[in-house]
Amino acid sequence: MQPPMIPECEAERLQSLQHTGLLDTPGEPRFDRLTRLVQQCLQTEIVLISLVDADRQWFKSKQGLDACETGRDISFCGHSILGTDIFQVTDASLDPRFADNPLVTGAPHIRFYAGAPLQVDGQAIGTLCLIDAKPRTLDAGEQAILREFANAVQQEIQDRLQDQAEVELSEQRSLYEHILEQTMAGYWDWHIQDNTEYLSPSFKMMFGYHDDEMENSPEAWQKIIFPDDLTKVLISFEQHIASQGEKPFDNVVRYRHKNGSTVWVRCLGKVIEWSEDNKPIRMVGSHVDLTQEMQVREALQQSRDQFQTLVANIPGITYRCLADEHWTMVYMSGSIDPLSGYPASDFIQNKVRSYASVIHPDDNDYLEQAIAKAVAEKTSWLLHYRVIHKDGSIRYVEERGMGEYLDDGSLRYLDGFILDVTSEKALKRQLLKLTEQLPGVVYQFQQWPDGRMAFPYASSHLKLIYGVMPDEVKEDASKVFAVIEPDDLPALAASIERSARELSLWQHEYRIQRENGRMAWVSGRAMPEPMPDGSVLWHGYIYDITETKQHYLALEQANEQLHLAQQRLELSSQQAQIGYWQASLKTGYLWWSPMIYDVFGFDASCTDPSVALFKSTVHPDDLPLVEASEEKAKFTGLHDVVHRIIRPDGEIRWVHELAQMLPGTDNLELMMIGSVQDVTERMRLQQMKDEFISTVSHELRTPLTSINGALKLLLATQSSSMTEKGQKLLQVASSNSSRLQHLINDLLDIEKLIAGKMNFELKTQPILPLLQQAISDHSTFLEKAGLQLKLDITPPADQAKVVLDEHRLQQILANLLSNAMKYSPQQGVVTVQARLAGSGLEIAIQDQGPGIPLAFHDHLFERFSQADASSAREKGGTGLGLALCKELVEGMGGRISLDTGYQQGARFCIWFSLVS
Repeated sequence: MQPPMIPECEAERLQSLQHTGLLDTPGEPRFDRLTRLVQQCLQTEIVLISLVDADRQWFKSKQGLDACETGRDISFCGHSILGTDIFQVTDASLDPRFADNPLVTGAPHIRFYAGAPLQVDGQAIGTLCLIDAKPRTLDAGEQAILREFANAVQQEIQDRLQDQAEVELSEQRSLYEHILEQTMAGYWDWHIQDNTEYLSPSFKMMFGYHDDEMENSPEAWQKIIFPDDLTKVLISFEQHIASQGEKPFDNVVRYRHKNGSTVWVRCLGKVIEWSEDNKPIRMVGSHVDLTQEMQVREALQQSRDQFQTLVANIPGITYRCLADEHWTMVYMSGSIDPLSGYPASDFIQNKVRSYASVIHPDDNDYLEQAIAKAVAEKTSWLLHYRVIHKDGSIRYVEERGMGEYLDDGSLRYLDGFILDVTSEKALKRQLLKLTEQLPGVVYQFQQWPDGRMAFPYASSHLKLIYGVMPDEVKEDASKVFAVIEPDDLPALAASIERSARELSLWQHEYRIQRENGRMAWVSGRAMPEPMPDGSVLWHGYIYDITETKQHYLALEQANEQLHLAQQRLELSSQQAQIGYWQASLKTGYLWWSPMIYDVFGFDASCTDPSVALFKSTVHPDDLPLVEASEEKAKFTGLHDVVHRIIRPDGEIRWVHELAQMLPGTDNLELMMIGSVQDVTERMRLQQMKDEFISTVSHELRTPLTSINGALKLLLATQSSSMTEKGQKLLQVASSNSSRLQHLINDLLDIEKLIAGKMNFELKTQPILPLLQQAISDHSTFLEKAGLQLKLDITPPADQAKVVLDEHRLQQILANLLSNAMKYSPQQGVVTVQARLAGSGLEIAIQDQGPGIPLAFHDHLFERFSQADASSAREKGGTGLGLALCKELVEGMGGRISLDTGYQQGARFCIWFSLVS
């Protein structure tokens, strides 16, 4: 007989086998089900899942065999685990290695054997094997079946390990959650790659939610954290990742409690698992409620440093123990060392001493009774007692705890937190002095089962709040309750009763009546403590919040006014057919107001705003116009365009988009806010007006030219033969005909400019000859009017060159000179000035007339606008001249304005860019 060889990696192999936890365990359906299937599929007498230990092979599952194990030295499986392929013995009685093997010569009389190695962590821990009393050979198909079943066994082993790991993880998490619950902290576990997160029940309870009220996800806590603090947390996370965990993730942030209040939290965390390329995989951390500390800190500005030092040096111990007479510790944190003088390892499983041995003997009974009562009622406890240090000194501690119970209600563990408060005892007197500096009242309020109430201690500011001295309420609190607003008493009494019953934090706001008759608001907060005589003692703080309440009421009023303003805006939007929108030219984000649905003909209930949806409505011929305006807005900040849209029902309508880019360099998303107005009716009226003016102007111009020519011919040839009255009538007719012809020409020019159809022949030319030409053209009219025309050009403006249309410039100067001559007095002077102004040339026409009224300045360049209609009839004019000048000047890239600083007459200025 040939015993199997021992593999070179035997130590590692045995370690992997022990890691599975399968040896000497009861049978399991998951494995027995597979061995039965193998027995049926491959028609064999015996099927085993054999695990090869150091000196034996042990059967985890067996079919057709009663024995549980055999020696490794006579095992067939010992040979099988030496390779990776299926180990097969066709007839053991003929094989020199096994012919004299007791398992061959005796029961079970093995002839045929086939074993497929089972691999765990790369090590062969055993086999799935077939045994038969008759010689046999597995063909390739049967070997493949055996290998597949072996793979299934391996997977079941891995699944079993995973199940065990999850159970252990669940128990460990339960331990941590109970410990953290006693420390008033919450625990979270974030798997970063798939963005899933576990939030402990104590985490959710911190913000007023039950476990089933808040989902386990990053989005759940991001909804209730203050936006500014969320940004801070994300930045801290990025820094923690960038430093590969070296920079701590430690933030004090604010959350919104379910009841609307603010919860201050210290958020601590650390990435505990990284990928091979240094990407974070898993991060764990805790949240500790700092709300009360933050509120006290605000009130104790002068003593902040002292309290921070005190809190930073308070040692805390977390523990889990059995509820036996020795408080046998299952777990205890290392902070027990400075408290007791002994290391935590001394107390675990009472290795050296029990925790009960360091409790002051006089406090043992009190401690046992209080915890027994809490366990019986399944409530938490808050206890104060003494601990004897190794050096013989006495330490005072505060303990918070709660029992952990099995499904049947039986007690499993006691979990808790122990805090050394010895320093607090020593600092009590100093603390009492500090409380006198607070703006509110630091107090103790006590209530007995018979209803009696008192303030055993209250700082001197009780007088400022309630108008009574602390000594007046030391035995009877009735004087304090006498000044409380009667309508607020029922709710106040109910809050005190609830806090006493549940031993939970008391917090309430109510009103009091001051001696001067004025009402004041106060806010109180206190923690209850059960006393041995059955009473409850609260330790707390009350302060005046009248000013805060007034601000809050004012804010409510402002919110109401804002809501009313929003309603008015929406009503105005509906009446004016104007909708509002916000868009990002960079990301394509788009939002619009309900009115835009009506303008574009969309159903608000089934249509979401998007850039693609908007672009689909723009008339194809107008889309380049809209896109060009958007591109221009990136530089100018203004988006102003009128275009057509096609509604879902096929109707074409006109809209006017007007928007501005948000200011500032922080507008990285290129956010733009604007409006859309339905201007279809306005465009229809404009088109009708344009068609009417064009038709009338052209229909009038042809006959009017003939009439004007005929009248001038009559004046030239026949006037001498007419009577004086006839000559006068003929002159009036000729003058009015010329005026009407001038009006029509101005109308057509303005309409061409507005429509963009006016052609400009722009050339670079010197300005002096053009001004001299304009003066020459008007010299005859000046002599008739008894006026003097003066050219005043300041060097080097006489050498200046500009780019313009000579004909249009003469048309502009003619209008301005005509106006100047109309309103100038006899023997007056009209001055044409030219000078350099900045990077351009300024041309000014100045008269000595009555000037232009201040009230008319804003309407000066509007069409058909005249400062004085009676004067216009007297002087003549259409009210189109200045409007035409403005359009012509701007069409050539210049600008025109009235010099409002000129005191006598009127002075109009035209500015053009110089040509270098």
